[in-house]
Formats: sequence, structure tokens, C-alpha cells
Amino acid sequence: MNHTYYFMAGLPRAGGTLLKSIIDQNPDIYAGPVSPVIELMYYNQYYFHTSEAYEGDPKPKSAYNFLKCIPDNYHFDIKKPIIIEHNRAWVNNIERIKAYITPNPKIICTVRDVLEVLTSFITMIHRNSDQVSFIDEGLIEKNIPVNDDTRCDFLMDFETGIVGQALFAQEQAFIRREDKEYLLLVEYNDLVDKTEETMRRLYKFLELDYYPHHFDNIKNNHREIDKGWGMKDMHEVRSTIKRVSKRPEEVLSNYALNKYSNLEYWKISSSRYY
Repeated sequence: MNHTYYFMAGLPRAGGTLLKSIIDQNPDIYAGPVSPVIELMYYNQYYFHTSEAYEGDPKPKSAYNFLKCIPDNYHFDIKKPIIIEHNRAWVNNIERIKAYITPNPKIICTVRDVLEVLTSFITMIHRNSDQVSFIDEGLIEKNIPVNDDTRCDFLMDFETGIVGQALFAQEQAFIRREDKEYLLLVEYNDLVDKTEETMRRLYKFLELDYYPHHFDNIKNNHREIDKGWGMKDMHEVRSTIKRVSKRPEEVLSNYALNKYSNLEYWKISSSRYY
């Protein structure tokens, strides 16, 4: 089945799972867990560029067709005609999308204040104290003391941290003016406080007819396996939309509050990212 693809990127703990759970109510749209499709495309393309076997008998059209068919082959079992392909790396792969998937990429980028994202992670680690999170595992491997400040530093590392990487990648995409038309920012607070308005804005961006979603009895029909994260409720979605998060000042130290404040590039007064 040939699918129509839209894309999702954004920051972790910024409402992505909630947003997908709502979108997936549409009988024409599949919005599942984070997908490895972009990684499969990237590494296979790298193989064609470096393989001695391929260099001995190069077939550019065959290589192109191979890469182009990866999304539909990976999602062969999805019966819905539209797929929201979710991976934070899509914002750095707009040209690859245009070359192999669609000439008009549309990427939904969920964002949230960085301190709130860190607060969500730290609160979740405390709540899952019977498990060793991927964050603590990473700190232990590097012989770094495990505490909430080092956890925040680990998350915010621009090279290896899940928050820092996503923040940097998305910021770079929004800086490139030629890419902005392909990106839609969805702020966590808007998704929670103005849910229907936000959904209508999303449908307008996707150029799809609006589907009347319901915002109670929400279900995550495609729950990602949380075992690898060491936090069993990482992708849990509440049945109703409500704000339950603690304030950063209640959870984070002054060190973290000072170091990681004012990193929200989308709030810069020059509006160059809008």
C-alpha cells in the first residue's frame, strides 16, 4: 500500500505521545511510536556511498528505488492511508524527505519550556525509583556521580543528551529560513489548554479536512515499549487532558534553574523562528 506521509519531531516530554494519541483517533491516520525509518534510510544511503561492492557495479537508479521504498516496506502492515512518521531526526533530514518521500514535507514539532521538560524527566525518575533509568545508566558508565543536577546535564548534552540533541537539531532547522515553511511548532501549553484550537491549526498545516476528535477517554493505541528507558510510564497517556506536572522550582536546584533557563528559541522576540 502506498501511504501519504507526514512527520513529527520535537522535544521529548513535550506532549508528542498525547498529540499522536489524539491524531490516531482519525480513521485515516496512523500515529504510532518513534520509528527507525530515517535511520534505515540514512545508514543504507551511507552504505551505497562507501561499499566497495556497490562501487564495483554502481546502479544509482536501483539505489534510489531501494531507499525510496523503505518507508512503505517498513509500514507494510499499516492499513490506514496516512502515516505520521515520528523521529526527532526528521528536522535535520528535510532534503532526504524531499528526495525520497514527498516534495512537500510537513513536520510537526512539539516544544515545551526546557525547565519543564527537565522537571518531567526528574519527577519520572523519582517516581520509578525501583528501576535504573537510561539516564542513570549513562552516568554510571561515565563514572559521574548520580544526582538530579548531573541528570539534567546528561539530558542537556548537545552531542548525546536526548533533550540537548533535539533542542539543537530543531533550532538549526528553524534558523534555516528555507526550511521554516515545512515546520509547525506545537507548544505543550497550547496542546493542554487550547486543545481543539491547536488541532485545527495542525489540520490546516497538513492541508487535511478537520476530523472531530474527542478529548476525553484518550488512549495510546500504539504504546511504545518502555523497558529500554528504565521508566515504565514514560509513554503513558492519561485518559483526560489535565495539567499535573510540578513546577520546576519545586523539583530542580538553583544550579539547573539558572543553567537551563531561557533556552526556548521559539520565544525570541525577533520572531525569526515563526
